[in-house]
Amino acid sequence: MKQKKSTSSSSSRKEISQYYHQIKGAVACLLFLSILLSGCKKLIELDAPKTEVLGTDVFSTDASAQSAVIGAYANIINLQAFPNIGYFSSLSADEMDPTSTFYLYLNFANNTLTPSDYNIPGLWTGFYKTIFQANSIIEGVKASTGMSDSIKARLTGEAKFLRALSHFYLVGFFGNVPLITSTDVKVNATMARTATATVYHQIIADLQDAENTLPEDYSYYSNDRDRPNKYAAAAFLARVYLYTGDYTNSEKQATIALSSSLYTLLQGDDISNIFLKESQESIFALNPATSTGKVVFPDAYYYGNGVQYGTLYGSSYVLTDSLAKAFESGDLRYSNWVDSFEYSGTTYYYSKKYKDYDYSKQPTEYSVMFRLSEQYLIRAEARTNLNNLSGAATDLNVIRNRAGLANTMAVTQTDLLNAIMKERRVELFLEYGNRWLDLKRTGLANAVMAAAKPAIWTSIDVLYPIPANEIKNNPALTQNDGY
Repeated sequence: MKQKKSTSSSSSRKEISQYYHQIKGAVACLLFLSILLSGCKKLIELDAPKTEVLGTDVFSTDASAQSAVIGAYANIINLQAFPNIGYFSSLSADEMDPTSTFYLYLNFANNTLTPSDYNIPGLWTGFYKTIFQANSIIEGVKASTGMSDSIKARLTGEAKFLRALSHFYLVGFFGNVPLITSTDVKVNATMARTATATVYHQIIADLQDAENTLPEDYSYYSNDRDRPNKYAAAAFLARVYLYTGDYTNSEKQATIALSSSLYTLLQGDDISNIFLKESQESIFALNPATSTGKVVFPDAYYYGNGVQYGTLYGSSYVLTDSLAKAFESGDLRYSNWVDSFEYSGTTYYYSKKYKDYDYSKQPTEYSVMFRLSEQYLIRAEARTNLNNLSGAATDLNVIRNRAGLANTMAVTQTDLLNAIMKERRVELFLEYGNRWLDLKRTGLANAVMAAAKPAIWTSIDVLYPIPANEIKNNPALTQNDGY
């Protein structure tokens, strides 16, 4: 078992939340906890509920099959996985600090997670539940005799995109994980962990299929960007190839995404609007609303995107000093995406990337997972590793100039890689685990985090523990080192 580490640094953090703040926060936390615990047993069951395996009648027509896919997106928002990706990973990394020891998720901030932590099963089973639904759709569509070929191809592409997305975050958080590509519960329940390289191979295959079968635009989705298209698959592939060191294909896929006329970098102070649902910079985002117009799961959306992005009751978590100081003077991202408040003579900073907290109506913002600026930074990094230094600098400068900054001074390969990493930090902060995964894929995690959290960081913290119940129910599973 992982030894409990010193929390002296967390206890030394100032208690900046006022009494009324804590009372309201307590109510919110208890409500969230009650909802989470009430659904936890269902989530960790190995045998899928009867309603999980979609019957053949669901795929008898195009309309009914499309409804099943819409249901998969609704479950993504409902489950305690995707909405908490950015939240948990930002606390684990060097992006956010709790303002008080009163709040939930301190185990992520203090890097004191254990296999029995009640948040870990929510991540693990949430991703696998999405994978199970995706597999059910893939199998059901393949067996269907009543669907049109065009709809079969599109829905299969969407399902493979979602399966790839889930496996991507599973390996990012847990390392080697079971690779699940069927709905055979008996087989899945005894699956051992699969090497990360093999999981990535499947992710790439799924995304290649998705890129070849998904439509080029969003017309099938009422022009909303909450469903993946060809370019979303290309953008995702560009990221995966970068992570796996295939820089040639990473550059190629990023170029495909950047070549589309569907997307435009917002300029100047318009970057404040990047996360609006109609943003032309968004490639793929999650829509938190139901057909009735209300947010489907307020607590998941609030805890996944809300507290870290602004002040509903006052910030529960704030940006780390190192992140707040990482912005250069005159950076428009700082003036548009960062705000501050004073407490007891100290200034605290928080993100205002997202601003819409009204759950009584349709959201004005979607939760953006892939956007155009990341593709410039991906291509810049790929080109740097391919020794196309001038091309890399050009891509990097597109993002810097848009933020009101001068061209990079980096010239050498090493300096360019460092400059790109710094740019990724201030461009993509708090967005779906980018910083946490960047630190790990580049081998910088131990050095950066030991400096950021010297009293509590250990090397085993780069991976989350496998949930204790999963290992208990499946003897083929093994635990991550140190837990």
